[in-house]
Amino acid sequence: MSDQSRIELLHRVEPQVSKPVADGAVPDSWWARIEQAFGNFTPDAKAAFTHDTHALACEVLPQAKDAISENWPASRIRTGVVVGSVQSGKTASMLGLSALLLDRGVGLLVVLAGTRIALWLQTYERLLTQLDGSTPETAWRRNKERVLVPAPEDILSADARAETRAYLRFQRRQVEKALQEGRPCLFVVPKEDAHLLELGRLLRELLSPALLDARSHPLDLVVLDDEADDASVLAAATDKVTPKFIQELWSIPGNPDVTWHPRLRAVYVAYTATPQANLLQASHNPLSPRDFFFALRTPDQVGAVVPRQLTFTERVGIRRYYTGGRTFYERLRGRPGDFCCTRPYPVQGQGEPAALHDARVARERWHLLGDALRSYFIGGALRLYLGKRRLSTLPLAPVSEGALRAVLPDPHVMLYHPSALKDLHFQGAEDISRWSAAKPGEEARTKPAEVEEGRFVLDVQGLVARLSSEESAWRGWVDQFDLTSGELQTLPGGTYPSLAGVPWEAIRELLVTEIFPHTKLRVLNSDPRADDRPVFSPVRVDEPSGTFLPPHEIYSIFVAGNILSRGLTLEGLSTSLFLRSSREPAADTQMQMQRWFGYRGSHLPFCRVFLFEDQLALFRSYHANDEALKQEILRRSDVSTPPDRVLVLAGERFVATAKVETRHLPLHPGPTPAIRIVEHENDALIQANTDLVVQFLTGHEVDVIEAPVGTVRGLITREPIGMFEVADLLDGLCYSYHDPDPTHEVYARWRSLEVQLGLGVSLLRTPGKKPSAPAVEPGGCPYSIAAYLRLWNALLGQHDVRGFYPTDRPGLSWHMIDIDAHRTTRPRFYVGVRFGSEGVAQDPRLAERGIQTMRRGLSIRPHVLETLWGTRGTEGQYYGDQLFDYHLHASQPVPRLHQDSLWRPRSHPGLVLVHLIRHPEKPVDMVALGLALPHGGPDHIAALRGATHP
Repeated sequence: MSDQSRIELLHRVEPQVSKPVADGAVPDSWWARIEQAFGNFTPDAKAAFTHDTHALACEVLPQAKDAISENWPASRIRTGVVVGSVQSGKTASMLGLSALLLDRGVGLLVVLAGTRIALWLQTYERLLTQLDGSTPETAWRRNKERVLVPAPEDILSADARAETRAYLRFQRRQVEKALQEGRPCLFVVPKEDAHLLELGRLLRELLSPALLDARSHPLDLVVLDDEADDASVLAAATDKVTPKFIQELWSIPGNPDVTWHPRLRAVYVAYTATPQANLLQASHNPLSPRDFFFALRTPDQVGAVVPRQLTFTERVGIRRYYTGGRTFYERLRGRPGDFCCTRPYPVQGQGEPAALHDARVARERWHLLGDALRSYFIGGALRLYLGKRRLSTLPLAPVSEGALRAVLPDPHVMLYHPSALKDLHFQGAEDISRWSAAKPGEEARTKPAEVEEGRFVLDVQGLVARLSSEESAWRGWVDQFDLTSGELQTLPGGTYPSLAGVPWEAIRELLVTEIFPHTKLRVLNSDPRADDRPVFSPVRVDEPSGTFLPPHEIYSIFVAGNILSRGLTLEGLSTSLFLRSSREPAADTQMQMQRWFGYRGSHLPFCRVFLFEDQLALFRSYHANDEALKQEILRRSDVSTPPDRVLVLAGERFVATAKVETRHLPLHPGPTPAIRIVEHENDALIQANTDLVVQFLTGHEVDVIEAPVGTVRGLITREPIGMFEVADLLDGLCYSYHDPDPTHEVYARWRSLEVQLGLGVSLLRTPGKKPSAPAVEPGGCPYSIAAYLRLWNALLGQHDVRGFYPTDRPGLSWHMIDIDAHRTTRPRFYVGVRFGSEGVAQDPRLAERGIQTMRRGLSIRPHVLETLWGTRGTEGQYYGDQLFDYHLHASQPVPRLHQDSLWRPRSHPGLVLVHLIRHPEKPVDMVALGLALPHGGPDHIAALRGATHP
């Protein structure tokens, strides 16, 4: 069903609930309250948000009034995933979806709001104000319309008992009465096992068989799981049971595959920015998405509301764009004022002592730290100058909120992520303190400014001295920010001020008198020595009079680690320094750590990310893979038979997730793939493969290859053929042992790619007579290689696609390549027949051509040859079987054979080499093929779960 069809269906089955709301009036529907809460959305953002939320509601709850839709499985359980971007507005989507579902009559709505108490309360307060339209003081007025568990006074008061789980029992009677009267019940609980167990017990007690039997229509229970890639994943090598406790909100332990009553329907909706683990757990995690997949969009320069694309056009311009991977890693890549600032990571030389290498790494880290701090300080001074605000004049006594905001500067924040180890976060803060106190080059030998154990501060006088000694390096950042501002001027809404006329003396004075003395240094992690969570809002001092003090954080440098991956939003984040390293980085974990993503449009020219070059390459790959996954999800609704799985990608240097054990499967079949499978039992199929060779040779002119002169090596086509013709030749082969099922996990990727790219033709074309598990790996399967060639051809016609990279440039995303150059080097293939020494071919039509057969042994699997490629060259007179065609076309330079692989240069032709194998028992010959592919084709690495295939 298309997006538009879903909207039309929703409008038929549910009247529009949004009506104009007069000032001061209370909205009469859940959705109207959401529209009022998000009244600051731009028209484009509001249109996209409304469209997406309505479309998502149709996915989550497919029904026509009270009738059970045919889309409901017999289990009465639906599970799905909503994929957003890091800090892009997933919570807003969750609240909007909640409003529509409640307006449609959902009786039980459960919001799983994080694993930490602070995050739980943060989500609760937002739900209270934006969805419920109330405050802790006024929430009781809506009790006749709904029951909210917990009540505000039970968790937000000074003597709150949130951690005791008792709040779930305080309103038992109200919940029971609401269920009888048909009023909705909202539960907002932390995703902690004890809370989930208590909620499950309560629901089973309240949803008695008698109550459900008496209902005229099913009761819908919807569970919305915020950050579903966290506790809701069955992590590798752990005994975590949280997913099962969530499942038991609607099922009983003895019968988990259905709801506990025929009139109870359950929907589990997983919200996440990193769904890799969720998607790879379909075989065993009850919460894995099986029924619907949905991708949220972000505002950018292009994209329509309908049909849905990765982004939608925000006509206000870049100040309202989502600043994610497209902004940081693509928009100014390689141009003046690039957002990413890198240095090469020192590679340990052969024989270099570890101590010497460590010293070189340390020097590079100090360079990056220094560059980041100078960028942060100069950016902060420029923002104060442009905003005409001061830190030193902020009120020391409480004032009204309006008076405070009139003089309050915008927050300006730096983030330093040195390591996953908590102790190294304190070391990171110490290093910043050392840098502030040290003379240039003497950082490691300088004593830091420490106020108490583990708490460091900036050395103001040291910073002033450093500013004087390296003033040119500091002034250079004014020019860098001006270059960025100028580049952004070309984008819609890019009205950023020029910095060329800003007097340096004014900036220097602000650094010395405002920035250095008032910048705080904080450590954020779970260690007791660490600081509390940052507060960026004015602090209410006196409730009756409504007076406030300035926020705790205005200009701050934070050092943090894994706490960055969940729920931590740093307002005003401008400078990010990421020096964390990992032997086997996981894309989902490191994606969550990119806290510089978000909505940074107001101060975007001052944003920078500092890191080593290899880490930036990883981040760019994560971004490309993320967009490929979302592209497939977006297009699933536009095809009649979407794939059963969503394709999850990994990389050569990283795994998709460390929460699930995975294996990697490259897309490219290799430089010289050998199709070693042969038909040796079924006479009809043996003959059919022979006929295929005969028909091909009949339709093409061929020459004889002699190398050296007088030694006949075989036949070869006089002219090369295209990739489509090669693919058709490969698809013509048939076997009794090998007819792979297209839905098998290693073949399902082709359907996913068809959907992602919006292709109207099939890439994979198996015989389909008796689909079964594959007999060989994809790199040795003729049908998979044929699919790869069709994909290659398709990608030469589609430039702006994500998740692919050329085989010879794995660090470059396909959409960044010179597509015209790739099109001019579109490969064509010579087809040859290699002669052997086992006598003339059995088939007379091949014998007439003088074709000689060869002997190859069968492996322990009787349908697979032990080896295929033969001669590897004779001192330059014969290049070798994998370079058979070079004796004809003489392309230069001739590649050199290596032991295990042979990559042909881009623009060189490819090769298909036919081998006629003498059957050990029958008077027939078997057909096997070898190919040689040039560089430049597309590649990526799929992440699969489970044991390696044969």
